[in-house]
Amino acid sequence: MNLQDIRDLVIIIAGCLTALVLIVTLVMVLVVGVAARGLIGVTKGIMKGQLSPTLDSARQVVDDIRGTTSFIADTTVSPIIRLYGLVTGLRRGLMALAGLGRRGRRA
Repeated sequence: MNLQDIRDLVIIIAGCLTALVLIVTLVMVLVVGVAARGLIGVTKGIMKGQLSPTLDSARQVVDDIRGTTSFIADTTVSPIIRLYGLVTGLRRGLMALAGLGRRGRRA
C-alpha cells in the first residue's frame, strides 16, 4: 500500500463517519422535536384542566374587590369629601364676610 491508497482510505472512512454523524444528529433532532411536541400537549392539558379554574376564581375575586371598593367610595368617601368641601366653603365665606381673611396681611 502506498501513500495515495492510505489517503483514499482515510477520505472514504471520514466520509462514512460524517454521514453516520449526520444521520445520528437527524434522529436526535426528530426525537427531541417529538418530545417537545408531547410536552407542549401535556402542558396545554394541565393549563385547561387545573390552571383555568384557578384563574377564573382569581378574576372573580378581583371583580368582587373592585365592586367593594366602588361601593365604599360611593357610600362613605364621597359624602365625607362633599361635607369637608361644604365646611371649608362656609368657613372661607364667613371669614370673608367677617373680614378675618385679612388678619395675616399688612396693608
